[in-house]
Amino acid sequence: MKIMIFKTRVEHLENVLNEIGNSNLYEYPHVDFVLVKEINGKDYYTAGISNEINPDESFLFRPKARAKSIPIQNLRYEKQEYKKLFKECIEGYVLQQMQKGYKIIYMSIDFHIELWGFIDNYYHSIDIFDDGLIYYMSFCYGIGLTSTFLSHYSCGYFPDFIHDFLGEVTFESSKELVKTMIESNNRMITSLELRNELCYKILDGRTENEESS
Repeated sequence: MKIMIFKTRVEHLENVLNEIGNSNLYEYPHVDFVLVKEINGKDYYTAGISNEINPDESFLFRPKARAKSIPIQNLRYEKQEYKKLFKECIEGYVLQQMQKGYKIIYMSIDFHIELWGFIDNYYHSIDIFDDGLIYYMSFCYGIGLTSTFLSHYSCGYFPDFIHDFLGEVTFESSKELVKTMIESNNRMITSLELRNELCYKILDGRTENEESS
């Protein structure tokens, strides 16, 4: 089951990357995050795209929407109560989408930092995204993304939001998390080794063809 989850996540990411490439909307796209929600058997994606050359140029990409690409400065919350509480920005929009049931396929460390910063800034109002927040903190916990790691990576400081929103993490659950992370890492290494082996075979075949021609 876990292998299928990993494989599905990779397939989702490949689908979105193909959609981005085929759209010809971005010259130097950098993917900040990818969310997905299944509706009536169809996958609906939302991706954050920034420009590798000019990171200030950022867009929301939705391949099945009428307007596929929206500059993030044009994003608007769907509920009036969100507008009263939060600045309209990509971080708040992502929490809104997770509140609606969108799941994370991919999210860069830099965007995690931005999202934790948003939660920190609006800590006393953020629980309006109750379901989305619990899902997101569960996701962070599941992949071992902690306040300690993000604080070290960003050279800043983040409170332990996982503890705040999910409760006390026990020693036994921590051991199980480490075990799961090791197993996931081993599967990823095996997958990469198989892909590399396949690439070598393809390259060897091409070399043989070139030498024989």
